Amino acid sequence: MSEQEAAAQTWRSLARRIVRKVNAGWWLQRLSPLLILGSLIIAAAILILRSQAHPYLGSPWLPAVGGVVFLAIVLGSWLLARRQFLKEKDGLVRLEDRLRLRNALTTAAQGIGQWPEAPSDSRLAEAGWRMNWLRVLAPFAIAILAIAAAVLVPIATVEAARPPASEPLAWAQMDDWMELLDEEDLIDDQAIEEVKEKIEELRQQPENEWFSHSSLEATDTLRQTLQQQIQGLGAELAIAERDLNALQNFGDQIGEETKEKLLNEYDQALQNLALSGLPLNPELMNALKGIDPKQLSQGQMNGMSAEQLQQLREALQKAAQACSQCNNPGQNGEGQGGLPKLCEGDALAAFLKQCQGPGRGGITRGPGEAPLFLGDKETDLKTNQIEGVQNNDFSKAAPGDVLGIGQTEHDIDKTKAGPQAAGAVGSVGQGGDTVWRESLMPGEKAVLKKYFK
Repeated sequence: MSEQEAAAQTWRSLARRIVRKVNAGWWLQRLSPLLILGSLIIAAAILILRSQAHPYLGSPWLPAVGGVVFLAIVLGSWLLARRQFLKEKDGLVRLEDRLRLRNALTTAAQGIGQWPEAPSDSRLAEAGWRMNWLRVLAPFAIAILAIAAAVLVPIATVEAARPPASEPLAWAQMDDWMELLDEEDLIDDQAIEEVKEKIEELRQQPENEWFSHSSLEATDTLRQTLQQQIQGLGAELAIAERDLNALQNFGDQIGEETKEKLLNEYDQALQNLALSGLPLNPELMNALKGIDPKQLSQGQMNGMSAEQLQQLREALQKAAQACSQCNNPGQNGEGQGGLPKLCEGDALAAFLKQCQGPGRGGITRGPGEAPLFLGDKETDLKTNQIEGVQNNDFSKAAPGDVLGIGQTEHDIDKTKAGPQAAGAVGSVGQGGDTVWRESLMPGEKAVLKKYFK
């Protein structure tokens, strides 16, 4: 390499270095305001997302979006500053001006003159082109501080007021049942607490699972079981009160068979109360067990006055009515909530009269089913009204069921009968007549006429 080539390479390298510094300065000048503005916008967006507790705040896409914005700012500032960028020949002119070379580098680059000797210290050619690092780094520092402050500064999140969680209505309904029974002091406290704990277990599930299939199925099972237990409890209490009333007030007016029915019914009611899934209040249960219904039927009472027995019957009535309030209105002629009606006065006397024989049927029901079966005795339904049997539920229809089997004998006519003459001919046939005449339809006659003329 000759001296001229080495000098040209050195001078061109110095010119390119100056050009890079100048162009970087122009680019940083355009970048600084855009970088500060972009960082403030990003910081404001972060603050808004944090204040609203937006789910996008923790998304991994958020840093990627910030990087894309930063690259857009860098590219935009470079495009804006590109119009002011210098070239290599501009760098040579700057060297000529700083070193007072009187266009020596420009003429040498055009191939007209010789390249001057390169300076031994390249820093002499760069005099006046030092970077002001404070101004260069200040925009970057402001951008970093703004974004860091938006991320790290404590802020009170503003959350939308969440509506109260709507729980299944069956839970509140069962709570009302338990509160009503607890107010009436009807059920054992331990049994009430057990039911409340089961309801609370359902409430302790996550709110998004309250209306799941498994949760609703468990709720329906608990509600149906509890409703059946309350209904059964109320029915047994009503039966016990009705029997006590009948034995106390009408014990000397009813027959032995009816009296025996009432005694058995009362004993069965006490057994059902003892085996109930909702145990009765121990005090009330002991009071019922302390009564001997046979003494009531005989007009005797040991250890309990008539006023105390009346108070006990009123307590049973009140308890049965409380149970009926926990159920839907009764059907099929029964009292409220499906419980037997509590009879008083004439109504009770009419009921006892019905107990003397089979019931008349109907919507008011009787003491039992009428004996509808085959037998020697005729069934007297005490009515001549004939009604058709209807069954709208065909899934339970069973046509052809055997109601009963009877054994009978055929009535045989034992009179001996001799030979008898056969019937005579009613008409004499004409020649060519058929044995019998057919009765044909018009269409059939037309077909026959077509082939047989």
